[in-house]
Amino acid sequence: MDVIKRYKIILSLVTSLVLTLVITQTVFFAGVPKINKEKINRTIKDTKDNLTIFKNTFAYKMSPKKIDYNQVLSSDGSADVPEMEFEEAPIISPTVTPTMMPISTPTPTPTSMPTPTETILVNTTPTTYYRMVTLAPTVKKKPTATPIPEPEPTTKPVVNSLKISNPLDQPYYKPSLAYKCYNADKFIEVYGGGSPGSCYEKAKKYVEANLTSVSILGKSISVHKDAYPAFKAVSDELNKNSVAKKYKINTIGAYIFRCNVNASTSDKFDLCNEGCVLSAHSFGIAVDINWEENCNGCTNFTMPMEIVDIFESYGFRWGGRYKSVFGSRIDAMHFEYLYDLCKDIN
Repeated sequence: MDVIKRYKIILSLVTSLVLTLVITQTVFFAGVPKINKEKINRTIKDTKDNLTIFKNTFAYKMSPKKIDYNQVLSSDGSADVPEMEFEEAPIISPTVTPTMMPISTPTPTPTSMPTPTETILVNTTPTTYYRMVTLAPTVKKKPTATPIPEPEPTTKPVVNSLKISNPLDQPYYKPSLAYKCYNADKFIEVYGGGSPGSCYEKAKKYVEANLTSVSILGKSISVHKDAYPAFKAVSDELNKNSVAKKYKINTIGAYIFRCNVNASTSDKFDLCNEGCVLSAHSFGIAVDINWEENCNGCTNFTMPMEIVDIFESYGFRWGGRYKSVFGSRIDAMHFEYLYDLCKDIN
């Protein structure tokens, strides 16, 4: 009997030690005798996310129609693309013919300033020009009695007020639905002007005429103006988040018109090839962050979940969930704005 009691005491001590270690690792910070609220909240959220992923993937497995998401949703291969290949495309600007020529101005009225001699030097870049003006001495005018006020701006910056409480329940995170809105035809319909053109030249021209800039943690990227409100909302949230602000961005890229590297059978810039599957980057709705640390196909990465939470809450899908949700290659660097593409899919 004494031996049995000893075994029971030892077993109880071992059990208590194991439970103590488990509670310490999951509820408390090591060495801090108090409940860690942040860690508890993260554990609860991760549990909910995993349950949602299980529900979505189970529904997909029970569905008779299966999609090869290793081809459809695989990484864009940005880890193999140098930073310089991402293009800071110009914001909407007029197209001019590359030339250099003097332009004469009309003869002014007697009450206006003397005729200036004006020369326009047009840069070889068809969207930018520089003007050099040489003016003769001007005639001062008396100010009018009632100054004319400057007109108020007719437009104000648009900020996305959308806030998604359960991002993983969106259609683009459901394997049985995502393919309906994540495809080149839908990209072109919503962000590419509706017509691809020969070798996608119409879609590319339309996208490049509708690009604007936004800053992500201090780094400027080019995105589609229709996706700008979502990117701007993410930017504002990131700038207020203590964890996100400490995350150093070494490499970042958004717009670049090319084929999806892993999903295409063509070269990434061979847009005329039938095997070219357009990347979400081609439409200015995707961004890659720190591809050396969050590399294509790597299960270890540095992307903080706080940054993931912010992107997902404004309609972005994270490539870091590709494997758990779709069974395809993980892409932790990659975020793509899909809410507007997929909001009507059911």
